[in-house]
Amino acid sequence: MERTITILVTCLLFTFNSGCLEEFFTDEDKDEGKIIRGLSKDCINYDEKERCWLILIPENMDLAKENPLIIDMHGIGGNMYLQHNLTRFSNISEEYGVYVVYPQGFNNEWNMADDLCCGDDDDFGFILEMIETIIQRYTIDESRIYSTGWSNGCGMTQRLVAQASEIFAAAACSSMYFLDQPSPDYSPIPFMEIHGLVDELVHYPSLSLVGFYYGVYDVEAALVGAVQNFENWADLNGCQGILPEIIALEDDYDIRAYSDCENGAEVRLMTQFYASHNPYLNDYPASDGVGRGKGNPTGIQTTEILWEFLNQHSKDAVNPV
Repeated sequence: MERTITILVTCLLFTFNSGCLEEFFTDEDKDEGKIIRGLSKDCINYDEKERCWLILIPENMDLAKENPLIIDMHGIGGNMYLQHNLTRFSNISEEYGVYVVYPQGFNNEWNMADDLCCGDDDDFGFILEMIETIIQRYTIDESRIYSTGWSNGCGMTQRLVAQASEIFAAAACSSMYFLDQPSPDYSPIPFMEIHGLVDELVHYPSLSLVGFYYGVYDVEAALVGAVQNFENWADLNGCQGILPEIIALEDDYDIRAYSDCENGAEVRLMTQFYASHNPYLNDYPASDGVGRGKGNPTGIQTTEILWEFLNQHSKDAVNPV
């Protein structure tokens, strides 16, 4: 038992090695009907493929009551293990009693926009099926289901909430723009994006040249940048006002917001002045030649800021939680 605990702590706290975590989970952990506290892996068959995710259930969670759910999606080339170690929602999960789920993209990518990027799998359908499976197995507060993600996972987050807004209470993600179309039945929900001003991969002014990296050759999509994406969401949510309000201004970041929006669905953009593609506090294993590995250099608690935004919103609440 002592050796098992040591292996798990070593995997989760001191390495980004996904293989270490993968070896830890055994078939015994997947017993149907057994609720495993801590971090565990689950899978379903969807579209003739095995699709998997990690689920984090804090040790102190009261399973007799309904609790919020966060879906946290990795970037292109990443995986569910790396995302767990990057965003570190574990402290929030423990403190607030929140389920956190890290889904795995097929071929380590998400189809965040049909005919644009990336792959042609039905990731949208998979995520919805995964959520339904989780709701059936655990005590989920269905009025407080949230989505977040990084890079390609942020693009997928925006597709999810714009095309299945009836499911999500709010969304907040980092380092990518919405490149698909909303559902005709879209009902405004709160949205926040965080972006590094010196993002060298998904450029702050516009997607532009990075479109060729992702295979995005659509001219209109390539012109979308952080500010344009922010304004697009404000339009989508029926926000009023010619200019956004500056609700936070610090030496290393600012937050701009449209607050007068339909359904109380405020829209925010946080700009981190010195961050590149990775705005989180923790470093990410960078690929050669791409500086996406280093976290923000000024110690901004990005994950906590994302959660503070999400935690204000509920499908059932007229006023913030």
